[in-house]
Amino acid sequence: MVSAYRIDSLKNPTLALQDFFNECALEQRENFARRVSKHYSQVFNAPEAFNEIPTLDTQNPPDTFPDRALVRFRAMVQDTSTSSEMYLSKSKNGACGGWGIDFAEEEDTRVDFGDLRECTVLWAVSVPAESAWCAKELDGPVEHQERVVPSDTRLPYKPQHAHKYPHSSVSHLGVQVKIYDTESSEKLKSTDIVTFVGILSTDSLSSSLDEAVDVPTLHVLFMQQHPYNLLSRPYPSFGQDPPFPSTTVDKGKERATSDLGPSDVRSQLIAWIAEEALGGDHDAAEWVLLACIARVQSRNPPLLPPSVTLTHFPSPPLIPSTTAECPVPILTLSVILAELLPLTHTLPLSLPLLNKDTFVPESKDEDLHSGALQLPQGTVLLVTEGGVQEGKLVDRGVLNIRALQEVMTAQTLSYTFPFSSFSFPTDISCIVLSEGSKSAFFKTDISVPLQATRTPEAVAQLYKPAESLKMPDSERLAAFRDLVVGARSGKVQVSEETSTHIQRDFVRERQQNQSVTSDDLIRRMTVAKLYALSMHEPTLSIDVWERAKTFDERRLAACAAEAP
Repeated sequence: MVSAYRIDSLKNPTLALQDFFNECALEQRENFARRVSKHYSQVFNAPEAFNEIPTLDTQNPPDTFPDRALVRFRAMVQDTSTSSEMYLSKSKNGACGGWGIDFAEEEDTRVDFGDLRECTVLWAVSVPAESAWCAKELDGPVEHQERVVPSDTRLPYKPQHAHKYPHSSVSHLGVQVKIYDTESSEKLKSTDIVTFVGILSTDSLSSSLDEAVDVPTLHVLFMQQHPYNLLSRPYPSFGQDPPFPSTTVDKGKERATSDLGPSDVRSQLIAWIAEEALGGDHDAAEWVLLACIARVQSRNPPLLPPSVTLTHFPSPPLIPSTTAECPVPILTLSVILAELLPLTHTLPLSLPLLNKDTFVPESKDEDLHSGALQLPQGTVLLVTEGGVQEGKLVDRGVLNIRALQEVMTAQTLSYTFPFSSFSFPTDISCIVLSEGSKSAFFKTDISVPLQATRTPEAVAQLYKPAESLKMPDSERLAAFRDLVVGARSGKVQVSEETSTHIQRDFVRERQQNQSVTSDDLIRRMTVAKLYALSMHEPTLSIDVWERAKTFDERRLAACAAEAP
């Protein structure tokens, strides 16, 4: 029966929904929307069944589907402020209502108010900062249905209401979503990542105050809310057999990945980041790794991801133009992070961007415009200051800097409304690249001097094209991703023995150096836990504490040597 429902739903989801309605007894129709959600979740519960549902994305936009096709749309919830809608749950002759189903005209136009139900309306957009490899993994090996317009003949799709996407110049989709199971929609909030499965149509925009505006609309049958990170990987990995995927390497050079533990994979990952993106600086690469796996562990007490500044990072080399022949230099570290992380975005600061763009969401005429920092939780944000030149920072620029600083310091982002503003929690790890000895705009928790050659040839390697990147083989790259993603979801416990050792160590340091404060202890504890996470060690041992302490002391010594 489930298989038959699946086939019917894929062919004609409207008819399948109406049939399901007719099969339900009268008493079962009272909360029919909830029953629909449970029913379709069961029908497409198996991964192979779920993968049969065509994907709505930038490669397969709304105009490639027939009207009222069944699709799945993985999206970020952008705006939940739209008012709910009322709909007729059934017609006068007892036919199924809702989900955009039109009733045939009847002579009696009076409405039975007892048949009115409410549906939640929100706006959802393509997942900002989602890496290509992550999207491919989540989409699965699905063969899409035939499109109305062949992909090689249709015009480029122009998204509607581009102001509701954090980066409007980037290719994306914006879709109005209608959720009839209001119980399941109550938990949704801005920046949540959800896969909505439903019937695709074109409806009037609910929030339009003037003339009717038709937009792509998804009438949701059921939805799946994604976990932090989007993807899941084992932690700790050494409990697996083998710990990481096997790989093929030249004999005599390296052991196969299947023979390597997390510590060995970690070393190879740091070496790859250092050699390809950081001029051979392994310490800087290690700090980047720790920043990438940091996340909000607790809000009360606040255990937030430390923000990191890589200082003395060279600006991009000057180029004569930005034509197709001479494109804008690409930051190699940005490409590396996109290969390792499910969610990452690069924010290249400049005075025009700071003074003109908006970093925070802002409501205008009851329409929530997005901001550059409206990003999913779990995003790693790479902020570059190399494009900032001399000039004046206007009020908007100051507000943008303040907003990003608030994300770094408190992991909150303000949403601006006409007569008020509200702060909402974020979970965005920030890495700042500064050409000077400190960030020009931000106070970060950790500063790391980049120890790299600054010759023109060396600087060019920091901004080389993506195709020039020396990529590891697919199995080794998968091992790198497993280590990073697994570490981002892991937790580290501190044993009583290690705790006692740390306390004695801190007291001894304080006796030798009165400038050492509790803030230094908190920072070092944070670094040590991240160090343990990066090694897939679920317990902070004395050995890992000492290694992390030495690592942090080496950074402090490098900062002191760079000081004027």
